[in-house]
Amino acid sequence: MNKKVLQAHLLKDFADSELLKLPNPTYKATKSYLNGKELKKIQLAYNFAFHAHDGQLRKDGTPYISHPVAVSNILLELKMDADSICAALMHDVLEDCDVHKNNLVKLFGNDVANIVDGVSKLSNLNITDRLERDANNLQKMALAMARDVRVILVKLCDRLHNMRTIENLPRAKQIIKSKETLELYGPLALRVGMQDIRAELEDISFRCLHPLRAEMLENAIKSSSGGRKKIVEKIRKELKSHLQTNEIENAAVKGREKNLYSIYNKIKTKHKPFSEILDVYGFRILVDSTDDCYRALGIIHNYFSPIENKFKDYIAIPKSNGYQALHTSLLALNAFPIEVQIQTRGMWATANEGIAAHWGYKTKDSSHGVELRASRWLSGLIDSQKKSANSSDFAEGIKIDLDSDEVYLFSPKGHIYSLKTGATPIDFAYEVHTDLGDSIIGCKVNRRDAPLNIELESGQTVEIIIAKSKVEANPAWLNFVVSSKARNGIRHRLQSQKISAARKAGKVMLESELKRSGVSLSDIKASSLRTILDSIGVTSLTKLLTELGSGKRTGNIIAERFYSGLQIRKRAGTQGSNPLTILDNHIEGVSIVFAKCCMPIYGDQAIAHSDTERGIVIHHQKCKQVAPFANKDQRYMPAIWGPNKKEYIYKVKLSITTENKIGVLSDIISIFTRAGLNVDAVITKIIDQNFTGIEMDIQVKSSAELEVVMQKVRSKKTTSSCKRLINEK
Repeated sequence: MNKKVLQAHLLKDFADSELLKLPNPTYKATKSYLNGKELKKIQLAYNFAFHAHDGQLRKDGTPYISHPVAVSNILLELKMDADSICAALMHDVLEDCDVHKNNLVKLFGNDVANIVDGVSKLSNLNITDRLERDANNLQKMALAMARDVRVILVKLCDRLHNMRTIENLPRAKQIIKSKETLELYGPLALRVGMQDIRAELEDISFRCLHPLRAEMLENAIKSSSGGRKKIVEKIRKELKSHLQTNEIENAAVKGREKNLYSIYNKIKTKHKPFSEILDVYGFRILVDSTDDCYRALGIIHNYFSPIENKFKDYIAIPKSNGYQALHTSLLALNAFPIEVQIQTRGMWATANEGIAAHWGYKTKDSSHGVELRASRWLSGLIDSQKKSANSSDFAEGIKIDLDSDEVYLFSPKGHIYSLKTGATPIDFAYEVHTDLGDSIIGCKVNRRDAPLNIELESGQTVEIIIAKSKVEANPAWLNFVVSSKARNGIRHRLQSQKISAARKAGKVMLESELKRSGVSLSDIKASSLRTILDSIGVTSLTKLLTELGSGKRTGNIIAERFYSGLQIRKRAGTQGSNPLTILDNHIEGVSIVFAKCCMPIYGDQAIAHSDTERGIVIHHQKCKQVAPFANKDQRYMPAIWGPNKKEYIYKVKLSITTENKIGVLSDIISIFTRAGLNVDAVITKIIDQNFTGIEMDIQVKSSAELEVVMQKVRSKKTTSSCKRLINEK
């Protein structure tokens, strides 16, 4: 039976059947806060999912419909809207049941269809490589999340129920799913503020991956819980009493339990013994208003001794996932270290239910709207996707962003930005605006000049200095930026620069060939050019030049097509190319790069190479990198130096052999100093008892200047030899 027939049968069964009743727990939860129209829509979604999954079973043998119902029940606990519940009930129909998205649009509207599409696992993608498939799935999900944050809620609840029933999977799949949950879904839940779901996902995964460690840790917690409960209750009552005495009567004080995986992770990463981690008692104080938060902080600091450098104000500067609270550490009962988090009830709802609190919790305090901060990261995903070279880069960037602590930074105007720990000014620039990152040439941190690779710290003010004109990205930046937004932005610019360099190099190559017959591209009429391009089989001159510069086409063959199209002949005696002229470090207005292998300088015999990656590269004619190809490849062209309007500095490497005597190195360096030449680097090595080898990187303006200073070095009695190092044949 083909897909169209399956579709028709499904829709007919759905249309002809009597409406099945929702399972009783689902019906009661739905009726508790949704209206009759919304209840009917959910009823229809349940029926559609029931018929779509009819005959399908889960690994434990139960009807498959039990899974989407369970996912919808988790969302109902969060009091999510009707469209989210409908999407949860049908979240697997696109993947498992050959249902078309347009059918969902017709029956339930665009929102439901888009959420279902975003959550789908997309196993029908024709991708054989598992990593690439996972990257594509993550990319699809992430972009859908950015457009509608409800996608992530349904996806997290779907994963949560699958983890709750993971014991039904083969052991190998349990391990894969648990690792994936710890690496991706746990951090994802944290990023959007779903603390309760995150804790359960992590604990289930931990128990699955390390059952013996989890059991030992649970037993240790149980054995120490008796005495702990008495201490926790005593401190809790004392905190409550002090708050009530000072007229904060509606405060709730609770002991705060660390989840199992959190304790294990601290033991593992901080190398602390179990007893030390467990001996820190956690408490949460919930009050009615932001003002009460700060009053409560002052009160408990009056009665207990604060521990130095252990206070954080996440109310004034919320975390990027919307989390707000005051954190402080104190000594209670003269001996016990305690950690206290102070929040309003609205902040607590946002911290535990994250973006779900936007739908399910109405708060009167000043934290309203904070949950929208959780979607700020999501909104940047579309921009990152556009800049990513492929889905794997995009997926890698998301995982890097998820696995991070944060620093909080200020712009000169006082705006607050949160970035991953280890962020640099370049990361900050891209976080503020892509255009700012694309134009950065320098920065100031706390009003002082700072290098672009400095690691920023919380509380610093960062000012970005930009260029007036377009600047090129430096590939070295990829070695120290930490955010996916900066990494993707730099990669995108480097790719654009590569294409631009190839196009400019291709133009130089073609012009060089055409000049043999006295023709220039600017002389060719548009109609003639179009005819020539059609004969070559390219859509535009830009595309042709880019392909020439990147080595995909050969310059002399293309030139012959131009000669043929223009009905002219190549001039006799023009077998060799006319040398290109280097003027002010440009060739015909195109910027050039000097090869690091042979370090050519002004006045050297030179050869130009159209390089796929870097555009036009100038080599020394004796360079062994180009010698084998110079007369065989059209991309290698002779070049000569023209007069420079201003002096440029070039780097060269010298090898000097001297007598092994005290003061010789100082004498050699003084020659360069008196000549006004800068020495970049010096490496010395003992050749034998009598002689020392010195390698020096120096800066010169021309080969003539270099020869003069080398002659002065050779004239020293202690100098055995002085030569320039070039990668010669």
